[in-house]
Amino acid sequence: MNYRFFKSLSQQNVFQVLTLILLSIAWAGSVKAKEIYFQPSINIRTEYDDNKRLSTESSLPGIDKSAYAIITRANAKLGMRTSNYRIELDNQLIINRYKSEFDLDSEDFNANLSTSYNLTERSRLGLDANFTQDTTLTSELDATGTGLVQDNVIRQQWSITPNWSYSLSDTQSLQTNYTHSEITYEESERSSFVDYSIDNLSLSFRQQWTSLLSNTLSVSAMSFEIPKIGSGFFESSRETTEYSVNIGVDYQITPTWATSLTVGQRFTTTETTQKFNFTTLTFDEVTTSDDVQGLIFSFSVDKQFDTGSAGIEYSRSTSAQSQGDLQVNERIEANYNYKYNPKLNLSLTGGVNETSISGSEDDDNGRTYFNIRPAVRWQFNRQTNITAAYQYRTQTFERNDEEAVSNSVSLNFNYQWDKVATQKY
Repeated sequence: MNYRFFKSLSQQNVFQVLTLILLSIAWAGSVKAKEIYFQPSINIRTEYDDNKRLSTESSLPGIDKSAYAIITRANAKLGMRTSNYRIELDNQLIINRYKSEFDLDSEDFNANLSTSYNLTERSRLGLDANFTQDTTLTSELDATGTGLVQDNVIRQQWSITPNWSYSLSDTQSLQTNYTHSEITYEESERSSFVDYSIDNLSLSFRQQWTSLLSNTLSVSAMSFEIPKIGSGFFESSRETTEYSVNIGVDYQITPTWATSLTVGQRFTTTETTQKFNFTTLTFDEVTTSDDVQGLIFSFSVDKQFDTGSAGIEYSRSTSAQSQGDLQVNERIEANYNYKYNPKLNLSLTGGVNETSISGSEDDDNGRTYFNIRPAVRWQFNRQTNITAAYQYRTQTFERNDEEAVSNSVSLNFNYQWDKVATQKY
């Protein structure tokens, strides 16, 4: 695998490559395609949030932090498949319009390409790719609850993931994948977001002992690179490498109870290179290294009822952060769904997420995020549903014990057209 090739691609070149791949596969298989399908959908959400950016009172004293919004999502899936291959392109356009004291409007776009091809009866080759343009309000805060949002900054991300799976036998299989991602932010005087790239290579082995019991063994290597922080008198760059080994078990306790446990160890090294330049005095580059080992895990329990389902998960993992550091996320997430009748569904989701720095020294920048969201969905028919929801969020900062609180209500209208498909190209 040539990592430098992927890193050298610009976003424009990446789209040209992905387009060429898609058109080539489509042309090669069009004559034999058994099904070509198209399925659009639209979602319109109205929302009121009394603190959309989840800001503390001291950061914006006396300023009205509330926002009213109309958010329109247009989605379209286009694909083709046969017994040997599958291609799907999933596009989404999101138009955000807010009435608030802040500039929160944006036009977001998300494109996902997913392909797979059966080389043999036991071997399958795949390629997934993604391009996302959104803002830090969505990607750094709403999606994960782990971000620090100083400004509503435009964010672009693209990634490409070739993958391969092989069945050693009816009960044993291997899977490997490589992902390269590039994340960039639009310049903003009030933001401290930095561009970064991630490379991740993983290999896993799965053993199915019985129809109820299976286990996995996986190893992975990750590189998280910050090419440049600062300018002028001071510049720095940072590269974090992480290796991990995990073992997992999945067990179907009863027909309605299932559990999963994964435990592993990570070995993380962060190298920071600093360069100082004071016009007449130029210092040589200084590189420091920080080595950390830590436990990573995930444990979940799921229960199916005649009228619904419930689940809880407790996990610890690492992820790249837009501030330039690798962060540790310790989460507890729970969900409950109750189907009152064929048309009415009630749900309750929530969780707690503690975020800290991955390094050996505490930077006193940890924070705790909590959210809970009850919702009611009414299914008019197969295509149409409407959802009303309330969400409560808090984020507490370790450095000064300050707390940010948000309350929001929303009403979602969703319509999905029936899939238009043909058995002949």
